[in-house]
Amino acid sequence: MDYIEDWVDRAMSCFYRDRDKDDPGKAHVHDDVIFAPPAPLDPAKVDKDFECLVKELGLSEEKQQEMHDYSMEKKMSLLVSQHCLQTEDASHFIGFLKNLQQSFVIDSNTIRQLQDLVISLRTQNYSYLESFLSASGLKLLTELLNQCHQQYTLEQPALFFLYALRALLNSPNGRAAVLHDEQHVLVSIARAVDFRDFKCKTDEILVHQK
Repeated sequence: MDYIEDWVDRAMSCFYRDRDKDDPGKAHVHDDVIFAPPAPLDPAKVDKDFECLVKELGLSEEKQQEMHDYSMEKKMSLLVSQHCLQTEDASHFIGFLKNLQQSFVIDSNTIRQLQDLVISLRTQNYSYLESFLSASGLKLLTELLNQCHQQYTLEQPALFFLYALRALLNSPNGRAAVLHDEQHVLVSIARAVDFRDFKCKTDEILVHQK
């Protein structure tokens, strides 16, 4: 899955990000500051935590076995990246979508939050997605996508709603929720072929291949 590799990239950025590059005031470290050495890596704990992560993802047995064969460093990277990504809970995005439904204003902040939403739905675990779905997240995404169908100037946010729905289809609980309400969700997705944006048309095809 593509998002697994995305996790690795994000994990490595957590390790190597130069936080002081844009802040010259932090470039100098005082000599009297003593840093504690990092705690030794506990392979047993890493394996245990990684096992919990794999179960939470709800992947196929084949993919689970593939992940179990990862090196200790890669397992640690995924665990760290999962921790880094847990910045906003599902209720934050539910509130954002409800506000957007009331006032469909598209600005840089809206686009950024839509990007964050897609990333969260692609990378978070089973319980996170369950929380999003139980709070009517799928219904909100579908209704917002329907609003985009009524106004072609909203094709940019429509693309993110399609990305979000595709992310849900990549998870067992998300797929089950979509199929449970396929008459509304899949019809709304199918209508994306009417958008002028080629990316929207392409994503509609990819979603229906799930």
